Amino acid sequence: MTSEETQWINDYLDLFNYAKQIGDLEWQQEITRSLAGWKEQTSQQALSTKAAELWRKFDVINRKMIDLYRQLRNSDDSSDLKTLREEVWLLKLQRVELSRQFKESF
Repeated sequence: MTSEETQWINDYLDLFNYAKQIGDLEWQQEITRSLAGWKEQTSQQALSTKAAELWRKFDVINRKMIDLYRQLRNSDDSSDLKTLREEVWLLKLQRVELSRQFKESF
């Protein structure tokens, strides 16, 4: 949580306490709704940011794999082929891990 977010929450809690002191129930409810809405919006933004980052990583891995498959098609050297296959395998494992993270998060 950023310092601005912390300050915003603290300000609203101060307003809530003041509304409580003066007995304004409607204002208390409005402040409570604002705080709940902020929490929901922040959660959605965090999920959206995480999803975008996971998709970016997934795309980077896919581009690397495409490049490796192109190299595999064009190579005749057995040691190169072995190395390229190992790199593809590691990228596949990374992609599986990203998929797992995506499923756990969403």
